[in-house]
Amino acid sequence: MARKQRPRRLINRYGQARLYDVVTASYVTVTQLREWRWEGFDVVVREVETGRFVTEAILPPGFDA
Repeated sequence: MARKQRPRRLINRYGQARLYDVVTASYVTVTQLREWRWEGFDVVVREVETGRFVTEAILPPGFDA
């Protein structure tokens, strides 16, 4: 049986601090990212300057609660 895929939120990180939600075209906070994860979204954070995915640095495992 196929696993249900969670809806994804792509977040761009600018200048080591600013987080930009591509879907809503607005800046967001780490608290909002935590809330989206709690609601079941797959939050992915990408550093714009390097193209690296830095989700684990922003939202480490166990940071959802």
